[in-house]
Amino acid sequence: MDDYLRLGTYGTAALMGAYVLKTIFHTPELKSIPAIGPSGIFSSYIGAYKYLIHGNDMINEGYAKYRVFRVPLIHRWDVIISGRELVEELRASKEEELSIREAFNEARAQVYILLVWLIFVQILQTNMTMGPNILGNPYHISVTRVGMTKNLDARFDEVRDEIICTFQDHLKLEGNEWKAIPAQATVMQVICRTGNRLFVGLPLCRNTDYLNLNFEFTLSVVMAAQMINILPGFLRPILGPWISPLKKYLRRADQHLGVLVTERLRTEEELGDKYPGRPNDLISWLLDVAEGEERTVPALVQRILVINFGAVHTSANTFTHALFNLATFPSSVEEMREEIESIVKEEGWSKASVAKMHKVDSFLRESQRYSGNSVTSMGRKVVKPGGFTFSDGTTVPEGCFVNVAVGPTHNNPDVYSDPDVFDPFRFYRMRTDDEEDSLRHQFSATNLDYLSWGHGRHACPGRFFASTALKTMLAHILMTYDVKLEDEGAGRPPNQWFAAICIPNGQAKLLFRKRHPLGTQ
Repeated sequence: MDDYLRLGTYGTAALMGAYVLKTIFHTPELKSIPAIGPSGIFSSYIGAYKYLIHGNDMINEGYAKYRVFRVPLIHRWDVIISGRELVEELRASKEEELSIREAFNEARAQVYILLVWLIFVQILQTNMTMGPNILGNPYHISVTRVGMTKNLDARFDEVRDEIICTFQDHLKLEGNEWKAIPAQATVMQVICRTGNRLFVGLPLCRNTDYLNLNFEFTLSVVMAAQMINILPGFLRPILGPWISPLKKYLRRADQHLGVLVTERLRTEEELGDKYPGRPNDLISWLLDVAEGEERTVPALVQRILVINFGAVHTSANTFTHALFNLATFPSSVEEMREEIESIVKEEGWSKASVAKMHKVDSFLRESQRYSGNSVTSMGRKVVKPGGFTFSDGTTVPEGCFVNVAVGPTHNNPDVYSDPDVFDPFRFYRMRTDDEEDSLRHQFSATNLDYLSWGHGRHACPGRFFASTALKTMLAHILMTYDVKLEDEGAGRPPNQWFAAICIPNGQAKLLFRKRHPLGTQ
């Protein structure tokens, strides 16, 4: 075992050395943009390690000093911008100037992973870890945006049923007992089952191996991308396909989805796409758009796997943060319960009635502002020859990556009074005071002062579904359970910071008990 560890250590060091040399001689010129942390050829790697641990502090330091600055990653510099004017210029930029596709292929989804001996920053290497067709023909984005949003009303009862059943299955509460529940793991189960009730339906959405497949695929992609990214560029096309877990997980996904997708393709070939009883699910929505090679079993299985990759973990982290905030700041609970009870008594449970739960909506929006999943967002890669020049005169060279300082934006006292305070009804009051444009303050809305979902035409395509699903989850918890911190004296479980990414404490538990009276079912 020691020999393998030594071989792995030396091999990794050699590859990292090659990569460092390549980086030294091929890094775009960025001296005109101020750096946070050391900026020397070798000292910047110390800064990159610091960024892994103190990324939030470094972003806040840069925001306080500059409108444009850069932070070191192990494999490159990221340029960070702030201010409404510059953010609007990034939003309005063209794909041939600032490319979101290129940024996603090398997406800065930083994680803090201990690979026995090293911690690295990961980039997704989408072409190898998910397949080149995902970026070459990203039609699933429009399917996600339109299909889930348009059909959620018709499928709402099933979505809510899955939320109820998943919590019952995992909490297993009896009598008046308080029970310690692992928050993040439970929320991930609820999110994955609920999403797949909409995607592939019963009984597959409750299949344990299928659910675990979706959880494991994300981690495997992250770890494979880590390994690919320590390789010099010339070795990536050669060794990358061997490292990528895609084929392994596609084979496993095919065991669950292959027969289902094959039958659906056969039925549509025989009866067309308007046959009676055609399922209203993700497979049908994909078939409405897919053409050519994309209209095959392997390609469709791959799209479902990739959509789950994007849908599960971000929403799970968002809602786990919200649960921690609910338990830490319980003063708003009764007021939200009164709102829910009043609306449900009058209208029952539906997508429309959940949309009227403005205080629940405000709580989730404030939670996302207060405990966002990342302090940077809206990543783009400069692809314009000669670089991209912002209105303040800053030119970011071709090949560099640009991100927006979201965390500091959400803590701007000129926009949000007492930004360090968790104010659950902050956006409810904004919505009430701004009658002419009240919708800009709802959970799913984006604007230049609220960037958790991104902003503009590339904003998160699934945010409307996610908003309704998360509001329904929170409303169900409020009506059905009491929730409190496992150790109230210790306060909110501390977040885990990995570079710019804020992950809710994965080990923390919350105490749940059945609410008495039980509430509205």
